[in-house]
Amino acid sequence: MANLQVNFAKWQRMLPVVLLAIGAPIGAAAQEEAEQPTGPTPDAPWAKICNKNPADGKELCLTIQEVTAETGQFIASATVREITGDAKKSFVVAVPPGMLIQPGMRAQVDQGKQYEMTYGICFPNACYGELEVDGEFVAAMKKGGQLIITAMNSQAKPVSFPMTLAGFTKAYDSEGLNPAGLAKRQEDLTKALQDRAAAAREKLKEQQAKEGGAQ
Repeated sequence: MANLQVNFAKWQRMLPVVLLAIGAPIGAAAQEEAEQPTGPTPDAPWAKICNKNPADGKELCLTIQEVTAETGQFIASATVREITGDAKKSFVVAVPPGMLIQPGMRAQVDQGKQYEMTYGICFPNACYGELEVDGEFVAAMKKGGQLIITAMNSQAKPVSFPMTLAGFTKAYDSEGLNPAGLAKRQEDLTKALQDRAAAAREKLKEQQAKEGGAQ
């Protein structure tokens, strides 16, 4: 399987979708306070995003990880979706299109229980399945080391999408980012990545200049 990495830059492209999923007004996000807990980083692939419904005061939170290939191609994502005070939670998984729909998917933490999932909807870039879960499932994720999603490809062969559970507990138990905090976090992250890339380019130029002068 291709070497996988968490694509943090893509969180910025995902922002409108995440905001819509939690019912947040996109235009208002940048106007709110930006002092929030940290979002996804290379050492913490899970992040939590929350937004309160002004109608009933209930808060909807998503604890999410997205995995991509080094090329930036989408591989899979997993999300725990819950409303404050509701014992029932939703576990939402996305995998690339082209998988066999009828067999569905399986979710498993380490060598534990396998949970059967059915596909709910497909878009050009991903197909989604949803499973109703409870605190027991979340507890297993907190104690586990790896989440494994298994789907069947067009040749009816199983394809596994492993995701680390490192950092899940910290993200899940945190207060979470609000939409403004997420937007600010992505701005800071994008700038940091751009600065790092610029520094790498300068270092390469210096190295090439030294090698040229030595000849």
